[in-house]
Amino acid sequence: MIVLGVSETHCATAAVLRDGEVVGVASEERFSRLKNDAGYPRQAIEALLRELRLAPAEIDLVVLAGARAAARVWMNRVIHDEAYVREYYGIALDAPSRLRRRARKLGARLGILDPARGKFAIPQAVRLDMVTEHLGGARDRIVCLDHHACHAAAAYFGAPFADQPALVLTNDNSGDGLCATASTASGTTLTRREAISSAPGSLGSFYSFVTLLLGMRAGEHEYKVMGLAPYAPARAVERAAAALREVFDYAPGAPCRFAWKKRGARYRVLMEATLGQRFDGIAGGAQQVLEDALVAWARLMHARHGGERLALGGGVFMNVKANMLLAAEEWVRELFVFPSCGDESNAVGAAYLGYVDLCAKQGVPAVVKPFGPATLGPSITDAEIEDEIRRRDLGLRHDVSEHERIEEKIADLLVSDGVVARCAGRMEFGARALGNRSILANPSDHRVVTLINRMIKNRDFWMPFAPSVLREREGDYLVNPKGLASPYMMLAFPTNPKRRDEIVAAVHPHDGTARAQIVDEAWNPGYHRVLREFERRTGIGAVLNTSYNLHGEPLVCSAADAVDTFERSGLPHLALGRWMISKK
Repeated sequence: MIVLGVSETHCATAAVLRDGEVVGVASEERFSRLKNDAGYPRQAIEALLRELRLAPAEIDLVVLAGARAAARVWMNRVIHDEAYVREYYGIALDAPSRLRRRARKLGARLGILDPARGKFAIPQAVRLDMVTEHLGGARDRIVCLDHHACHAAAAYFGAPFADQPALVLTNDNSGDGLCATASTASGTTLTRREAISSAPGSLGSFYSFVTLLLGMRAGEHEYKVMGLAPYAPARAVERAAAALREVFDYAPGAPCRFAWKKRGARYRVLMEATLGQRFDGIAGGAQQVLEDALVAWARLMHARHGGERLALGGGVFMNVKANMLLAAEEWVRELFVFPSCGDESNAVGAAYLGYVDLCAKQGVPAVVKPFGPATLGPSITDAEIEDEIRRRDLGLRHDVSEHERIEEKIADLLVSDGVVARCAGRMEFGARALGNRSILANPSDHRVVTLINRMIKNRDFWMPFAPSVLREREGDYLVNPKGLASPYMMLAFPTNPKRRDEIVAAVHPHDGTARAQIVDEAWNPGYHRVLREFERRTGIGAVLNTSYNLHGEPLVCSAADAVDTFERSGLPHLALGRWMISKK
């Protein structure tokens, strides 16, 4: 039984389920090379079908996430045109009579507010035609499902405890009129208990507007605000948090809600409330408001609906610091945050729900398998690599060598040169690089932070890097009393001060936390061998791992992408499959 799940919004994505197991996921941005590309993910679907050797006719059901869809050109315009954002906010601030209309248009484009009915949306017939024209077949094999239902399904069915009762929470900017839901789940049954409308406001919209206030891109750079927050002095954080709560806050009750407390354009009221405050203080204050609201809401949902196992989905849960606090709650026995749980995860949730429904209609039991290793995209073959080396005459400009044990060569270079890009096997899904499309470095050498930031990534100076840690060594570096799994870099952990110097370059310098990936040999044997070889040479059971891309670009996908990024950056070495390419 083959089910294709499709998300057409921010970072459009396709997912393939075979007999209840996720066997392929990829986002359109990796093929179009347009960061967070939206719309029908035609290229991603085609790439997955090639990888899995499936014909379109073999697909039993196509499930579209979301009750409606917006035009790709409209969705992408604001994401990639910062001047357009500024222009709209400038108009809104200078023309009071147009404030509400302009602010709503912009909010809808950013995904912060739903568009007004009938505006910017693709007619449903056109939306379905895109699928039938691309994949063939009848329309009766296409269904559309609720946005937050897809978030919840990905979170619960993807969890390793999906056969047991759980509390499922979703939280994002907005989707199909909602910004948050609480559900209970057991077996293949997922029951929504509460929902919060996005009309009064959402936690995601608040954080996105603060991101924009700080001069960054809403809907894309929220992670930078989270990274900046720990740098602020405590008094600056308290002052900013108090000011921000005068504008936006969580209101518990029946029903509970997230609400803007002051009238007017969101950007304007935030600007007025924080005028004269420190840049990092505003980031710290926004993080404080988000953490307090999220934890308070989760506690209330637990009190009302029970559940010791917690499954989380929706873009707000990309905030790993807030996830760390939720993991520390006494009532949480097990925690699962779906990897890259923004709208891209809805393709997986849609496929899960479609599979369960299809099984019910056919009278067969649904056997849903948890989300496993995230290396679910197209693979890089030896033939593709050899062709790229020949086509570009790489041997003329670089040292190119083939190695039977490439992991040993990578480890040697990490010890001597410090930085190596690794591109091998199937591409990982989501915003986090998990070893197969990664830039690796010696985590004990703090100098690599400056090297990577200035010569390769062009990142903001305050952004921390993250470690990949051998499962066998996690106790040496991470404080994880509940033994929570972290294969996807969706949780932050306090680090062990006694061994922190061994991973100093991959730890947040101001709060000592690490957004760690715990690497299991069974999930990624090749990457595990890299860490093992590095450990043999240094005694350190971890490496620094950051995504293989230039700032503002998607992760590399193909061998051609990998070589192109290598040559346009200051990277000294690229391990491409079993070939090592080094600049002379």
